[in-house]
Amino acid sequence: MTRADPYTPSESRYECLACGKRITAGEGSSATCPTCGSHMQNIAVPRE
Repeated sequence: MTRADPYTPSESRYECLACGKRITAGEGSSATCPTCGSHMQNIAVPRE
């Protein structure tokens, strides 16, 4: 039997790799942090 992951994000969430600031896609889905200018990573999907 195969189990499906019930997690389905309703919106994309991003976290800055440098300062830790978190935003949702509605706040600006840029790949750049609005606080420090570093790269943002999508944290709405699990990483393995």
